[in-house]
Amino acid sequence: MDTHTLPLSSPKRWLRISVLVIAIGWMSAYPIYMNYYRGYAMEQFTRFEDFKAGKSIFFNPWQYRILSPLIVEGIYKVADATVFNFFDFSKIAVRPDDNSGEKNEQTRKLMELTKDPLFIKYTIVFVGFRFLEHILIFTFAWLFFSHFSSNSILKYFALMIVAIIMGNAVTDSDLSFNTYVDVILYLLAGLVIVKSLNPWLIVPITVVGALNRETSMLIPVVYFFSKLDYSRPFNLFNVLFKNWTVVFSVGISVILFAIIFVSIRFYYGYVPPTLWRVPVGIPMLKLNLFSLVSVKSYMEMFGVIGIMPLICLYYFKKIDRQLQIIFIVLIPTWFLVHFSSVVAYQSRLFLVPSILVFLPALIDLIDQRVGVTQRSN
Repeated sequence: MDTHTLPLSSPKRWLRISVLVIAIGWMSAYPIYMNYYRGYAMEQFTRFEDFKAGKSIFFNPWQYRILSPLIVEGIYKVADATVFNFFDFSKIAVRPDDNSGEKNEQTRKLMELTKDPLFIKYTIVFVGFRFLEHILIFTFAWLFFSHFSSNSILKYFALMIVAIIMGNAVTDSDLSFNTYVDVILYLLAGLVIVKSLNPWLIVPITVVGALNRETSMLIPVVYFFSKLDYSRPFNLFNVLFKNWTVVFSVGISVILFAIIFVSIRFYYGYVPPTLWRVPVGIPMLKLNLFSLVSVKSYMEMFGVIGIMPLICLYYFKKIDRQLQIIFIVLIPTWFLVHFSSVVAYQSRLFLVPSILVFLPALIDLIDQRVGVTQRSN
């Protein structure tokens, strides 16, 4: 994130850095707070223990999303062998405050769970990891947004929107580490696309995504279509195949994704997708679109996507060309798959479209309007 060039000892520079650190820290903490206050973050410890025991409540797909649990467990083991040795966690349990009045359910549950030192230690790791995920999201989002505008105020405002929509996306959700890794990976892929970086970067991004969450299978697909030359519609693939690095990097990415996807399921043993309310497909689509549940879904989704998709569609011809391609390739597939496979009021599932496509499109449109206004003046 850019700052004005000032001497290192300048009080103004240090004040600016201090404000930026406080702002980013506050924005990073807010969605975690909302996860505990409105979501199921308190369930994270139990669900994590179930994952390690190979008995996730929703075995398919949760048990197959192995990256984040492995990272968290690795961090915990390192911390438990080092810094945690300096504290007596048996004395950190939350004590009831006689003057606080009647406790709500979440508070009572927290006080009960904190009697277990293991819960406290894992919660420190959980919160720290989610906080780090947010820092990475804000960093890569800033770099991605910078491609569409050089206006720092506009980008700061966009980051605040990112924090707010992540805070809204907590219904029926634990800390959902894999969801935020997914956002990070898609932002990295977006940077590879808009900055025209080395095509081979898509391979490690896809590999990490395959270990993290099945939705990452669209990363090489989006990248592939972003590299086609649409100005020559009758010669699309001929032009593309002259750039063999794109073809090979995408091909290898798809193959490695398939190998990892199958291998994880072979290791744990394949279990059919867990049924929730109704079967996947048309019944789930009807539930999300035309039922009492759909009312909740629409309201929860509004907290994450707002009316941004409508604005993008209305001004579609004016938004950045690369965003247009990502929109066409990603958005219809993403919404169709999620509306037909899961309950849509789990609005965290729509963070990727909001942060990767809708919000940058609005930044681009606003930047264009500001540019026109400045020229007219």
